[in-house]
Amino acid sequence: MRKILFFIFILLSSTSILSSADKMYGKGQGFVGAEVGFGGVADLNTSAIGGYQYYFKDAWQFAGFRHGVRGIGSIGFGRYDGSFNKNYSLLTIGAGADWTIEFMPHSKYNWGAFVGVGIVYINGINKDSNYSLDSVVGSVNIGGSLNIDNTHKLEVGIGSGPSLIAFRYIYMF
Repeated sequence: MRKILFFIFILLSSTSILSSADKMYGKGQGFVGAEVGFGGVADLNTSAIGGYQYYFKDAWQFAGFRHGVRGIGSIGFGRYDGSFNKNYSLLTIGAGADWTIEFMPHSKYNWGAFVGVGIVYINGINKDSNYSLDSVVGSVNIGGSLNIDNTHKLEVGIGSGPSLIAFRYIYMF
């Protein structure tokens, strides 16, 4: 009898944990952060980032994952060592959108992934001010993330644009 009661208790408690709606379904949150990137248009790029993350409502979720979209903006400064001893200081201003998925939304440590597109304006001046870089480039990125308690997020991304590989810290509020 004890085994049966214990089994019923475990079954009910696990069912209530799994069926409890995640507080973030159908809601969004803003975020700010910092990024350091290497390669790409800039040899080294540091950026301040910000944006808004929206998670789709519970009815749109699948396989126990949590997914949504986010809009992201950035302003950064970089360094490019060009040809013929022309070293450029770069100003980058970007905007983009990502689709995000998180694999364990009920866990304190939540692994995820993202894929997105963006557009970046790049303005570069060399020390002689003779040659300037002025361009707009498209960017595509893909990466992974670790979301800690829906407050802190660490990301690693690869893609095109100012950086081929980038590391981000994001604070969500």
